[in-house]
Formats: sequence, structure tokens, C-alpha cells
Amino acid sequence: MSEEERKQQKKRGGCLKWVLIIFGVLILLGACGALLGGGDNATNTTPEEATKESEEPAEEVETESGEQEESAEEDEEVVEEDEAVETVGIGETLTVDDIDFTVNDMYQQDSVGDVIASNANDTYLILDVSVTNNQNEAVTLMDSYFKIVDGETVFEPDGTASMTANQAISPDNLGLLAEEINPGSSRDALIVYDITQSVIDSQSKQLQVQSGMFGTETGIINLQ
Repeated sequence: MSEEERKQQKKRGGCLKWVLIIFGVLILLGACGALLGGGDNATNTTPEEATKESEEPAEEVETESGEQEESAEEDEEVVEEDEAVETVGIGETLTVDDIDFTVNDMYQQDSVGDVIASNANDTYLILDVSVTNNQNEAVTLMDSYFKIVDGETVFEPDGTASMTANQAISPDNLGLLAEEINPGSSRDALIVYDITQSVIDSQSKQLQVQSGMFGTETGIINLQ
């Protein structure tokens, strides 16, 4: 092989080498561009979509929770309105099941009665009450339909002391001892409670009245 042929062969080998290098560089640049482009798409698109998708259900849950809370508050208000009980004070008339109840006066004594006295174990609280029947039929009332309540504590009347107090006014007056009251008629009676001084002094004590034996309808009279 002549010197000139060796030079030409060397020249062709060098050109092929550069072609391969340039081709490899182009491939490398293309691969880098693809990687960079994919990274940008992942960075710019996926987190935003993921954030948007994660926020939308949260907003829906929050809205549903708010609606449930508002509904619960409305239900509580309705219940409170339904449970609201009309109350009156001493000297005022309370109507329960077409029966008028009035506490005319309230006072305390250590004993009641005239000829035969009844002495209190603690102190007698005496209520002067009036009852009017506005129903179309006769009703039967008893002093046990009148209970003093103070918070969750309930005080029953002293039946014997109540009868003694009423007989001191008139021997035939037994008070509300299974007293039958016709429509349009009224009765006055004394109801006596043997209770402590702390109950008498309480500013939260009330009288609960009921229209029948089972107390299906009741009302409250404040005793202050």
C-alpha cells in the first residue's frame, strides 16, 4: 500500500469517527430534552391536579358537615320551643287542660288547726289556692296534684295537715280531698307542705300542678 493510499484511508477513518461522535451527541441531547420535558410536565401539572382533586372532596365534606350542624341547631331550637312551659306567679291564673289554677297567697307556720292542731316536723309552708273547672264534665282533684319542685327535688303535700288546716276554717271543709268540681264551679283550699326552711327560702322553688291522676298535662307556678 502506497503512502497516498494510507493517507486517504486515515482521512476516511477520521471522518467516520466525527460522524459517530456528532450522532452520539445528538442522541444524548435528545434524551436530555425528553427527560427535562417530562420533568416539567410532572412538576407543573401533576401536583396542581392532585391538589385540586384533594381539595374538592374536602370542600364537599366541609359543606356537608356545615349543613348537618345547621340542621342539628335547628332541631335543637324546635325541641326547646316544644319543651317551653308557660309559667305564672302568685296571684296569676294558669290554665291547664281547661282548668284554672291560682295561688292566692303563701305563708309559713309551725302548726295548723284549731281544736286539734297539727305540728310541723320542720316548717309548714301553706298555699292558698283556687281551682276553676272550665271543662264540660266534672273533674276530681286532690291535694297530691300540687307538688313543690326545686330543681330536680319534688316535695309532696302533707295530706293530714292540709285537711286540719281546712277544717280550722270550716269543720266540713276537707280541702281538695278527692273533691269533685262540676263544670263552671270553683273551689278554694289550703295545701300544706312540711319542708325545711332552706326550701322555703329558695328562690327557685315552683309549684307543679296537674289536671288528673296520671298528670298527663301539667303546669308551673313560680313561688317567689
